Amino acid sequence: MGKYTASDGKEFETKREWRKYEFELSFTFKNKKNEQLSKEAGKIEGQPFDIAECEGCEIVITDHCDQVQIDQLKTCRVFLGASSESVFVRDCSDCTFYLACKQLRTRDCHNCTFYLYAKTEPIIELSDGICFAPFLGGYPEQAQHMKSANLDPSYNLWWGVFDFNDEFKTLNHWKYLDESERKPWFPRGGTDQICACPPPGDAAALPSQTGGNFGSSGGMMSFGFNTSLEQAEQAHLEMEATTAPPPLPPGAPATAVAPPVAVPAPAPAAAAPKKQQSFKALDRVDARFQGDVTWYPGTIATALPGDKYDIAYVRACVENQPPRHHRVDGVGGLKFDFHTGRRRPRVRRPCGADPQGDRRARRHHLPRRRRGRGGTRAGRAGAGA
Repeated sequence: MGKYTASDGKEFETKREWRKYEFELSFTFKNKKNEQLSKEAGKIEGQPFDIAECEGCEIVITDHCDQVQIDQLKTCRVFLGASSESVFVRDCSDCTFYLACKQLRTRDCHNCTFYLYAKTEPIIELSDGICFAPFLGGYPEQAQHMKSANLDPSYNLWWGVFDFNDEFKTLNHWKYLDESERKPWFPRGGTDQICACPPPGDAAALPSQTGGNFGSSGGMMSFGFNTSLEQAEQAHLEMEATTAPPPLPPGAPATAVAPPVAVPAPAPAAAAPKKQQSFKALDRVDARFQGDVTWYPGTIATALPGDKYDIAYVRACVENQPPRHHRVDGVGGLKFDFHTGRRRPRVRRPCGADPQGDRRARRHHLPRRRRGRGGTRAGRAGAGA
């Protein structure tokens, strides 16, 4: 016999298999067509719930739950009584949703209507033809379920829609549903309207308009699907910096506030001295051609701004690269290194030179002592100083 038994009597040897099967059995509606699906009070009790790949269905959940994910629905009608976390609606079309949740986030939805209670601003992304209205309807246990989900029915931000794909607020992707078109839904009977239905407020006062690309309420923040962790942390810091401290409880002594103290303006910083060129034209140096490990002798043909130099090598090849560092080596032979990949070096060849032979020379040439004045490394010690 198996160690773990599902609610329908099926047994499993491992807890992982049992949990996956039990979740799909008790907390999932999937691959349904033209059916009436429901979960009554006490069937979910704060667990997550998934709805996916349904068409022409009526789905009613009259219990409090955790996060809810709704994917790939067509021509469905969905009622959700209370979710303590986010409700994700993705890839849905021609559906009607009655949702009471902490946060609504939609993506790739088309021609859908939302009767909504939301603790924070609802968010849409890559969606169009969306209609919003306040949550209309209910069931006898909804007040208790919203309390269990830590939702305040009197505070409803259904109207504070934030569209990630409408930077200029053209409202081309969504609208408010006219009052004459709104229809309440009481799936378990009764007529008690629990959730508040306030009119649309001042959008300029919403957190998304005053604090960036997020919506917040009561310390909870909403982010887009593609928001990185660094962006979320930065938005949270900005919100804390602009949030007023909470009011003092009744009877608490007032805290004395120190008068403002004038702080003298800092003195302007002295301008940094202009950096001098490390080398000048005609200085003899050793350099690495294209970042090679071998040092080649050459002469600075032109000193350019920003410590960049045209180097004329012995084999008539010229490199224009910024130095990575320079140092004194041996008795004083001056050397400096170059970054690779910044700019392609230019090659100057004397008239009639063999390109193939020149290329071989650059590839296989080894540095050698240069004869004449300053020809040795020791002799060149002070040439570039």
